[in-house]
Amino acid sequence: MSASSTETHRKLLASIDGDREDLVGLCLALGNMATPHAQERPGAEFVRAWLSTNGIDAWLQPITERSANVVGHLPGSGDGTSLIVDAHLDTGPALSADATEADRRIEGAWVDGDLIIGKGVINDKGQLCAFMIALRAIRRMGLQLRGDCYLAGVAFETGRPSVGDLQGIDYPGEGFGSRWLVDRGITADFALVGETSGFGIIKAECGEASIKVHVPGKRVYTPRHERPDTLGPASNAFVKAAHLVIAIEQWAIAYTRRETQPFPGGQFVPRAQVVKVSGSEALGWCDIHVDVRIVPGKNPELVRREIAQVAAKLGVEAKVSVYQYSRGHVARGAEPLVAAIEAAHRDLFGTATPTPPAAETSMWRDVNVFNEVGIPSVCYGPPRQMEPFSGARDRAMKIDDLLSATKVYAATILNLCGIAPAD
Repeated sequence: MSASSTETHRKLLASIDGDREDLVGLCLALGNMATPHAQERPGAEFVRAWLSTNGIDAWLQPITERSANVVGHLPGSGDGTSLIVDAHLDTGPALSADATEADRRIEGAWVDGDLIIGKGVINDKGQLCAFMIALRAIRRMGLQLRGDCYLAGVAFETGRPSVGDLQGIDYPGEGFGSRWLVDRGITADFALVGETSGFGIIKAECGEASIKVHVPGKRVYTPRHERPDTLGPASNAFVKAAHLVIAIEQWAIAYTRRETQPFPGGQFVPRAQVVKVSGSEALGWCDIHVDVRIVPGKNPELVRREIAQVAAKLGVEAKVSVYQYSRGHVARGAEPLVAAIEAAHRDLFGTATPTPPAAETSMWRDVNVFNEVGIPSVCYGPPRQMEPFSGARDRAMKIDDLLSATKVYAATILNLCGIAPAD
């Protein structure tokens, strides 16, 4: 890096230090705006207006009347490497009418000492705000990038899959917004996804399979019910399902132990669990929904067969089907992006990037969308912090960490896209 480039980086990062209050205010404004999946448009409109006000070209990509992506653009001079920085607007399902006060509170955003707290800020509006502040800082300094930089605030990263009564475009499964983004022409040489990563670089993510185990049964009027000695066709569907849930739990423990494996830059620890049980007393059936995380390259059909074998071994008739599958990927050809992040991180912290937490390489994130379509992509962001306000207890981050992430994002953009010579 030349002396002039070093000075440019120093001035850029110093200017971001002065944006601390703006960063927090942006997080609070966007974090307190309800944007559950399929209802992200108000957040997208807010981001578009903020970018436009700050001199950054921005527009919406409508998906439905209530949902949209937002795209911002810093044009390059045409002779550099292009980059998409991507974070999601959606915060999971909308709150139910019987949500507790604690549930409602954690859906918002607030500051407590040196922490900023809130489910949506941590996942993932804080990182989106960091990208926004980073792009504004570059624009404010009048820097001309050599390669284009796109900012994407996407919908539907946490989208529920279509199953049962939940059908249609509002239930597309994970990553639909980033797929919509790319399918409508926003592409680049690389993509950096902003998510919590403990300041590690996530070079791979697991896939995910949603599996339904349909257990038929026989409804018998209770006074006439004769309980069989063993599970069989005449058994109550809920009783069979109860035994099967325990058996699936035992399978899941062995599955994680067997499937855990290292990869260059981290470790996969793919987990599985029963996430929903539903049924009909009147019709005599019960469904068990299982969320299974899958290492890249593994066929979900193999997992489906294993669960079917669990039922068969137990003597429980069951129809096992995969109703949603999202592939996991290992980034290929991402070395220039990784090098740009590592240089930015080392310049700021004076150390190499740490190994990311296994839980965060073993989930599904939008990084998989870009790697699937051939845009090399990794994930980088600040660590989560413990807090006493939610059941998850990790819905917080240090404000200083988010500010540091903003600096790394800005420096990464300069490192990768390059700075065009002044006229």
